[in-house]
Amino acid sequence: MNMGSHINQTIRIIVVSAVRPEATSAGQVVLFRHLVDQPGIKWESYGSEPSRLTASSAIRRVAGRMSQTRLNRFAQDFWVWRDGQWLDEWLPQDVPAVGAVVLTVAQGDACGAARRFAKRHHLPLVTFFHDWWPDMVSVHSPLRQLLEKQFRELYDQSQLALCVSERMRALLGPHPNAHVLYPIPAKINPQLPSPTPAECLRILYFGNLGEYGPMLADALRALNHHTKVRLEVRGGNPRWPQDFQQKMEQERRWHGHARGAELEAWQRTANAFLVPMVFEPAMRRRMETSFPSKMVEMAQFGKPLVIWGPEYCSGVQWARQGNRALCVTDPNPASLCQALEKLAASPAEQERLAATAEQAAQSDFNPDKIQSQFLQALRGVLETGRK
Repeated sequence: MNMGSHINQTIRIIVVSAVRPEATSAGQVVLFRHLVDQPGIKWESYGSEPSRLTASSAIRRVAGRMSQTRLNRFAQDFWVWRDGQWLDEWLPQDVPAVGAVVLTVAQGDACGAARRFAKRHHLPLVTFFHDWWPDMVSVHSPLRQLLEKQFRELYDQSQLALCVSERMRALLGPHPNAHVLYPIPAKINPQLPSPTPAECLRILYFGNLGEYGPMLADALRALNHHTKVRLEVRGGNPRWPQDFQQKMEQERRWHGHARGAELEAWQRTANAFLVPMVFEPAMRRRMETSFPSKMVEMAQFGKPLVIWGPEYCSGVQWARQGNRALCVTDPNPASLCQALEKLAASPAEQERLAATAEQAAQSDFNPDKIQSQFLQALRGVLETGRK
């Protein structure tokens, strides 16, 4: 890719997205790591509701209140139908002729405004495709068809499409400038000490306890009072019965949400990490196309990765390319228990899987490499626009 004399030029990124660059979780933190305090990037963000009400934004707020009631599906219908038009008048008018891109995430209704804004100002549209959004929204059938159409049109109209997995790119179809870009992880301090070997295999999970809560509860029950394997999970608002939640908290097998140094200190106590992916048939396309961002984070610690999910899920498909993780593709928690027992009894296999995780952290999941790929793709689309 020939960047010419523009390779060191600062890129202005106008973020128009329901997903904001914030140091929180999921897509927000991915944008945060790509944009905030990064050399060569000047960014601004639009997508939250303005403080001054207009007729359009007032109607959207009413729909927002409806979404908290049994009329939620009708509110979601309304947002899909309006396609982010409430945001159009709040976007900037002073837009540079060169050196700028419009960036959005294919989630929520603001990406419709991003598409129109980029077209109006003749700017390249750059879109992250992290999840198959039409499968995540509760809408009525006609609106689901419209949402699917909008989602695919956003892909087709993007000058640069950044897909989180190979399967995402394949299902979206041919595109002149679509790239696979894994979620960018945080950098960790390799100088901090790791735990000394323990008598049992200490396997940790951190992240979403909503969708993954029930299967993690099954795993915790299967490993209850196990002498060779101990599973601990961390995250907020687990989708568990109250009595089970209290029991896990008392036994210190469930820990609440944490960030920064507290989270990293806990992560470093792991002998291995668990990556769950849902087996439910209704979730198949999401499991095929989304990529577990927590696995990218886990790999940075150089400990074995254990993926518990269906054969078709993106995590297992990645691991199959070189036997890079222990894959358990049977939904029965007893199968997971047996696989972990076998791993606990094999220091050699633990060592091998730790090496493959470390290798992934230095290659596919290297944050500097991922950021370089991101910048190279942005410069490429700007260079193409100049020709």
